[in-house]
Amino acid sequence: MDDVQDYWLDDVQVGIINEFEHQNASLTAGIIGNYFGQDEKVVGAVSDVLKNDQPKFVVANHGWNHEDFRTFSRDEQSALVHNSNKKIADTLGIDPDIFIAPYNSINNDTLISLLDNGMVYLSTNETQDKPPYALSGAAFFRFPATAEIGDLNKENTAWVELNHNQTYAAVLRSMVKYGFAVVLLHPQDFANKRPGPVYDNVINQTQIHELDLLIDKIRSDGYSMVTMDDIPKNAIYNTKYPQWLDTIFSLYFKGQIPDDAMTNSVEYLKNKKIITTSLEVGKYPLHQNIVTTYFWVGEPADADNSYNDNLSSAWDDDWTSHYGGVDDPNHRNGYLPSGFVPKENPFYFALPYNDFNDDGTRKDNAYDIVYWSAEKKTWDDSESMVKDRWIEITKGNKTAYAQWEDSGPFVYDDYNYVFGNSRPANTLNNNAGLDVSPAVKDYIDLQHGKNVVSWKFVDFSDVPDGPWKNIITTSQVYRSHH
Repeated sequence: MDDVQDYWLDDVQVGIINEFEHQNASLTAGIIGNYFGQDEKVVGAVSDVLKNDQPKFVVANHGWNHEDFRTFSRDEQSALVHNSNKKIADTLGIDPDIFIAPYNSINNDTLISLLDNGMVYLSTNETQDKPPYALSGAAFFRFPATAEIGDLNKENTAWVELNHNQTYAAVLRSMVKYGFAVVLLHPQDFANKRPGPVYDNVINQTQIHELDLLIDKIRSDGYSMVTMDDIPKNAIYNTKYPQWLDTIFSLYFKGQIPDDAMTNSVEYLKNKKIITTSLEVGKYPLHQNIVTTYFWVGEPADADNSYNDNLSSAWDDDWTSHYGGVDDPNHRNGYLPSGFVPKENPFYFALPYNDFNDDGTRKDNAYDIVYWSAEKKTWDDSESMVKDRWIEITKGNKTAYAQWEDSGPFVYDDYNYVFGNSRPANTLNNNAGLDVSPAVKDYIDLQHGKNVVSWKFVDFSDVPDGPWKNIITTSQVYRSHH
């Protein structure tokens, strides 16, 4: 989001920020340094969302006076970057490391001035900053805007909005070509307009609805929405595609073919497994901004768990005994309970899906939705498809690995979330979507309150060495009445 500033379409700016927060969607906001810091509406909205764990919101340097950097010397450019960074830091307590170039205008002196100021990320457009773009292993990253929600027409006489299908076509093209897409938006994209163009400080609800449809479309196709500084952590890219698709992209970029023709070409290749993009290459999707609680083997029933004890699990009627005792979170010996060495992995978790019905029969949809169901032609009724599988859990700069040993929290058939891209269906405990053991809690430093993590499934071959491998659970389904 470009052009964050005081006293200009401030109701619209606040409305956009609030909508991203409502959609639990990450946002990178470019602030014009010399025009920021006095408007309580804008500064308050930015400050408030920065305090939240989710969705992630980061601020970027968008120049000092929204100037054309190419018209300044290297030292002058460095001073402009420095002044804007200092203003943002003085106002918000944050030092930006992202620079969004005003007018997409840069030269070699700009790059040097950014490095001099400790900037790590640059965003212009594909014309000013040509590919290739490194996705990992770089000290300085370039992520140009590759899609947009609106822009001035060629005559610079009117602001033209794009519908969500038009924007998504550009997103899809960028994902295939580069492994990422940066979607550019401005406050005026979402303001009511009059000829001139004149922008009224009133949110255009039609365009907000188009934004919601775009976010839904991006998520439904399995792509993660992240802030610009998180692109290197999420982008997975090794796409190869037929040469004729480049022709389609070129014609689309020139406006010579419609959006649906370009989108249909990509979808055809994806459906035929000729190309894979983004998370498909990574095998399992990344679930971001998931509220996470903790539980333990042998936990008694109380108000915190809606009076559901954890003496047994979804697959083990005598879980506490098979584990070796109560995994008391308040009495620890490192990552182990203090009174005994557990017989099963202390790094465990619960997700809201069970592949068995209450009567012990396999759910009809399990073979269709569980990613690894094809590993066996048939699964015995005494073996769960999901028990003991591994996930990677990340909070901040801490990452742990754990095994799936129970179903929950509170919901037990939320396959659209667990094996899809939906948000958790559970509404209790701030919409919690993941329960972790005391060992995981301690390793990634979960605090009291609304903890947010990212997680994804991993195959055992991809689990690195760590305390989660000291004791590995291999037990399967145990029913006491059998």
